[in-house]
Amino acid sequence: MLFNTMVLMVILSIFSVVLYFYMQHLIFLNPDNRLSEMSEQVKKRNLHEIQENNERETERRVAFLLWSSDKKLIKITPKKGLYTNDIDDFKPALSEGKIQTSQEVNGHAYRVMNVKNEGYIKDQDVSTIQLVLNVDPETQTLEHLAFLLIISAFIGLLLSLVAGLFLANRALVPIQKSWNKQVEFIADASHELRTPLSVMQTHLELLFRRPNHTIEQESENIYQSLNEVKRMTKLVGNLLTLARSDSSAQLLNKTVFNMGELVDKVANQFEPIFELKELHFTREIESLMCGGDQERLHQLCMILLDNAFKYTPPGESIHISLKKHHHSMMLIVKDTGIGIEAKDLPYVFDRFYRSDKNRARAEGGSGLGLAIAKWIVQAHNGEIKVFSQKNVGTEFYVKIPL
Repeated sequence: MLFNTMVLMVILSIFSVVLYFYMQHLIFLNPDNRLSEMSEQVKKRNLHEIQENNERETERRVAFLLWSSDKKLIKITPKKGLYTNDIDDFKPALSEGKIQTSQEVNGHAYRVMNVKNEGYIKDQDVSTIQLVLNVDPETQTLEHLAFLLIISAFIGLLLSLVAGLFLANRALVPIQKSWNKQVEFIADASHELRTPLSVMQTHLELLFRRPNHTIEQESENIYQSLNEVKRMTKLVGNLLTLARSDSSAQLLNKTVFNMGELVDKVANQFEPIFELKELHFTREIESLMCGGDQERLHQLCMILLDNAFKYTPPGESIHISLKKHHHSMMLIVKDTGIGIEAKDLPYVFDRFYRSDKNRARAEGGSGLGLAIAKWIVQAHNGEIKVFSQKNVGTEFYVKIPL
């Protein structure tokens, strides 16, 4: 940010200098043209005639200073062309026919031009004719301009610093949010991994305390340890999937297949489980050809049906449907389970988010399923939505282009 501010300051400084000198040229253009015209008139006409015309001018008059060869002032006309106190400070310059830059005399500014007398004035011992024009108004205008440019550059620098800080803070907001999510993700992942490890450690310690027991006698501890291993393996796999999705790694292997057959196959796998829990399960599946990753879409169906199974009490119903909607396929999973509170709906696709953590852990959930489901849908350029009402049920709508 400091570098950008320095660059902006340099640009503003260069712009201010260029603008100042350009305006200086424009401001002094009229006085300089007037001096040049007067010098041409001196060369072509009688000086007395020019002086008479100059006397009649209502604007600032050009003063003529006549100098001798030994640099002594012979005459000044008109006398009111210069401030009286300034006359003694003028000297004939060596350059002829060139307009000198503004000459400061006792706080007054003048533009000066020297013309060598080549017979233009014959009745006096005049060597040099010096044309002088007061330019106090122009000089004051330039001073005001310089002041405004300096103030503008300072304000511009100040605004650039403020804007830079503001934009930097705004740019840091998503970075900070991303960092906070990453920290939260690591903390949640560590907690989820710690739980099965702790359970496994406990059961293994029990085995060591009873070395004389047979495998049959300790089958419960072994069974619980195996369950935790499976849970941890699933969790690590889910974490790896999400990590690859974050790194934009290519995870899809798209092929053309019958999506209806895939959904029907997943439904058949869940049907016996639903019957054991006394859930009323219905399906409405159309035969649709789809271009996508068959394995990932299979995982999507498993996640949605598994989620419905976990949070639907016995005696309730689950329905899955697949149908064509314009140029997309619509996958819908409905249940009449416990539902989701309105305050939790915006976060259901967040990683490790669970409205009832104790219940979710008891059901074997880690809070990553719906996050993976959302990634699968988005990777297929689709969208997923959820509608739910507490103690009424939940509906997941998945729309994916065919």
